[in-house]
Amino acid sequence: MILLTFANIVLRQVWVPVRGTYEIMGFAGAVLTAFAMGITQKKKEHIRVDILFNKFPGKIKKILSAINAGICCAFFFVSGLYVAKKAYTLYEAGEVSETLRIAYYPFTYAVAAGCFLLAAVLLSDMLLAFSKDVNK
Repeated sequence: MILLTFANIVLRQVWVPVRGTYEIMGFAGAVLTAFAMGITQKKKEHIRVDILFNKFPGKIKKILSAINAGICCAFFFVSGLYVAKKAYTLYEAGEVSETLRIAYYPFTYAVAAGCFLLAAVLLSDMLLAFSKDVNK
């Protein structure tokens, strides 16, 4: 994505920009973000505000962590279902991008897969919340 942006900027100076840069960047950004969500959750690198959470004893932290992971798991599972449904609608309609005429549905299915991946990681977090000691 960086190389494409750089090439587009340089080539724009000679009045020949890369055709479809905006579309490619949008597709790539959506897919990368969707798959990064699960990996980021697995590594525990999401931002979290735990000022109040740290005041609770360990057992309460475990319960709250499990509840939070369960709610988030359900949310992203349902989100994945709706995004997959939208992808199927795009497939049936034959929707393509304006400039490069690239089909939308594969990228939409990839975003749905990213949601399902995050839901799976959150499910494992929920189950692991009771099997480890939370001292944070």
